Amino acid sequence: MIIFSNKCGQLGNRMFAFAHLIASAEANGQKVINLSFDEYARYFEPTQGDLLCRYPPVKSFVSSNRLRSLLFIVNKIIVKLLRNLRFTNSFLHKVIVADLPEYQFNKSQFYDLKNMSLLRVKPVIFLFGRFFRDYDNVLIHKDKIKRYFTPVNEIQNQLNQLYAALRLRADILIGVHIRRGDYRQFVDGKYLFSQKQYAEKLVELQRSFGDKKILFILCSNESIDLSNFESLPIVAGPGHLVTDMYLLAKCDYIMGPPSTYTLWASFYGEKPLYQLRDLNRVINIDLFVHLNPSILYNFSFN
Repeated sequence: MIIFSNKCGQLGNRMFAFAHLIASAEANGQKVINLSFDEYARYFEPTQGDLLCRYPPVKSFVSSNRLRSLLFIVNKIIVKLLRNLRFTNSFLHKVIVADLPEYQFNKSQFYDLKNMSLLRVKPVIFLFGRFFRDYDNVLIHKDKIKRYFTPVNEIQNQLNQLYAALRLRADILIGVHIRRGDYRQFVDGKYLFSQKQYAEKLVELQRSFGDKKILFILCSNESIDLSNFESLPIVAGPGHLVTDMYLLAKCDYIMGPPSTYTLWASFYGEKPLYQLRDLNRVINIDLFVHLNPSILYNFSFN
C-alpha cells in the first residue's frame, strides 16, 4: 500500500501527482491512499465518499473534509517522526522522500537488492515529496485515470447544460484560461498578462478562423472585466475551479499560460492546447497541439 501525503501546488498539480500514483498502482497491483487530496475530494465521484481518497476507489462509512485534513496532518507527523528517528525502513514499511531529482517507479530507486519492486515487497510505503513519476503507465492507463477524476453529478449536470447552450451559439468553442492572482509571484511574474493583452491575442486568433463562428469562453482565478473584450464574442465561465477546468476540457481548443490547470483540461478532454508564453508571437490555429503530459508536465507549473 502506498500512502502519499505531499501537497504539491494546487488542483492541477495534485491531479497529475495522483495520476502518476494511480498509474503505478495499476501496473503493480497496488493500493493508494492519497491524504494530500483532502480539500478537492468532494468534487470528484470516487473521492467524495472516501475519507482516505483511495485507489482503487472505496466508499467509507464516514466522509468528512475536516477528518481528511486531520488525517493528512497526522500522517505528516508520523512520517516526520519516522525520519527523525531514522526508522525509515523495515520489513513492514519504507519511507521515501522525493523532491529532487524525480523518482520514477520503474527505475532502480524503487527496486531492492533482489531486483524486486518495493511496491510489491513492502506492505506500506510512505511517499513524501513532489517528484514521483510513472510516465509510461500514465499513458497506458490514461482511461482509468480519467474515469477516476469524474466530477460529481452536480458539476456534471451543470457542465452538460452549459455546454449544450454554448454549442448552439458557435461552430467552434475556444476555452481561455486567464491566469492571474498567484501568477504575480510565479517565476517572477513572467506569465502574468493583463486582460487587455489577452484580448489582443484573441483578436489575432479570431482572424485565423476566417468566417467560422467562434465563441471564447473566459475562465480566470480573478474577476474578469468584460469591457476589455468588447469587440470579441465571449462568455465568462462559471467561476468554480473544477467546473471551469472541465468546461475548458469540453472546448474545441484551449489557450492559457503554462499551467497544469490547462494541461489537465487538454489531457482529460484530449483537446489541442496553446501555451501563451510570448506576447510577440502572433497566434494562429496551427500553434495548438496535443501536448504529451507524461513528457512535458513540470511540477513548477501550478
